[in-house]
Amino acid sequence: MSSLTFIKHCKSEFNFLKNPIDSSSRIASHIKIPNIGYLTPLTSHLIQNNTFIKSMILCDINDFENDTKIIFLIYDDADNLLGQVGICIDENSLNIFKIEFQNLTLYNDFLNSNDISNLFKELIKWTRSVLFPEEIVLKIETKSKTLLEAITEIGFVKNLAVDSNHSTFILGIDKSIGNEMILTAGPSIGSREKVFALDAASNGWNNQWSKYLNEFEKKFAEYVGVKYAIATSSCTGALHISLNALGIGPGDEVIVPEVTWVASANAIRYVGATPVFADIDKNTWNISPESIEKLITKNTKAIIPVHLYGNPCDMEKIMKIAKENNLFVVEDAAPSIGAEYKGKKTGSFGDFAAFSFQGAKLAVTGEGGMICTNDDELYKKAYRIWDQGRIPGTFWIEELGVKYKMSNIQAAIGLGQIIRNDSMVESKRRINNWYKERIGNHPSLDFWQEDQNSKCIYWMTNIRLNENAKITREEFCNKLKDFKIDTRPVFPAISQYPYWPKKQDPQPIATEVGATGINLPSGVALTKDHINYICEKIIKILE
Repeated sequence: MSSLTFIKHCKSEFNFLKNPIDSSSRIASHIKIPNIGYLTPLTSHLIQNNTFIKSMILCDINDFENDTKIIFLIYDDADNLLGQVGICIDENSLNIFKIEFQNLTLYNDFLNSNDISNLFKELIKWTRSVLFPEEIVLKIETKSKTLLEAITEIGFVKNLAVDSNHSTFILGIDKSIGNEMILTAGPSIGSREKVFALDAASNGWNNQWSKYLNEFEKKFAEYVGVKYAIATSSCTGALHISLNALGIGPGDEVIVPEVTWVASANAIRYVGATPVFADIDKNTWNISPESIEKLITKNTKAIIPVHLYGNPCDMEKIMKIAKENNLFVVEDAAPSIGAEYKGKKTGSFGDFAAFSFQGAKLAVTGEGGMICTNDDELYKKAYRIWDQGRIPGTFWIEELGVKYKMSNIQAAIGLGQIIRNDSMVESKRRINNWYKERIGNHPSLDFWQEDQNSKCIYWMTNIRLNENAKITREEFCNKLKDFKIDTRPVFPAISQYPYWPKKQDPQPIATEVGATGINLPSGVALTKDHINYICEKIIKILE
């Protein structure tokens, strides 16, 4: 993540919080504080309220208007105003993305050390999961023993004095690391998602039933760089509709990679066609163009390249093979929202593309998917199938359709996610770089690779235990779990499953990667402290 991307992202979040749609949006953006109450942003509505401003003893209007700062008001559960605390971006830190907590003011002495600790812990959690800073600093003027005890308990370490009245405290290592399970994935839910979902739940019915669906589809199509997008209930549904719209059915074969989630191949079965499993590239773990060419027969109708874990396939070679053999291409772009190949987003190359917003992905709606295409006629066919095969605006059914629709409330969350997606991608890439800095040269590990023409989003950071490892994958992952570190095995070579209509021997590279590959914790809000801890334990286990 560049410092400019970080600063732009923070300013965007602050601006949204300061200028809510209405008063309910301000409440939707609150941060819950156990045993105290909640934090809520100081907004333009409140600034215009003179009575309220007079009660804000130390509120500086210049702080509110500064786009690098935001002020949170502290309330108890009875809605009594207890104080305020500010968050500021440090624009001078070009190499470290620094957030400063400033202007902590408490209007009474009712808060004890534990209360203040809870306040800062939740503020830190929100800041890390929404803004993605590398460093958190507290600048404060205080001689309060209670406050100093709380600051120490949280893990802040006193640094040099800023001036004669203020001191700087830098947040140390997260004390929860090693005590709480570090999961393989985890979303970032910001204020937009909460506000939009509340609006959709409150008002998104009748004439407003598709407000967020329409806006989400429009924004998503613009983001990917395609003409059309159709929101669905899952990526599996998006693949099923796409294959239906292309007229693929019984007697047809569709080439799909051996290493992928089973839905990529199941969708082929749903239309009555036969999946044919191609091998993968040993470095990128994506479908091998050379393997595709060997598997083409007179029955082959399409290729489904999967941008595995957010790593783009070699689309230039794949599209060339498809054109030479008159084949359709349906991109399974499920985990690759924001990934690029030669400057173009994944999902913009094939006849169709399918994306996923399942809860572990980078951009989430809980469950959900999206169909993308640039073809006018294919869009009309897919839309008709998606809409139960009916003539638009009527109840007259022309053909057999399906029901894979996304709800307006899910789309509201998705809209908030896609607006924030670039900053989440940069956070993922930063996490992968931290891993490679620490264990990228370990002799027992191979990292998967980003192609020189690609920008991978690293939805998952992946390693493989190579021939130098003196431990099995199962033993390795179990030992990591003992250290509260979660992992996932890479998908096995899926041709081994017993229910495919055409028996095929598993491909060699796919079998090897599927048996030795590992997904490491890659949640978008993980810190460098998390990654250092994980890498320390990996080195310990392997040595």
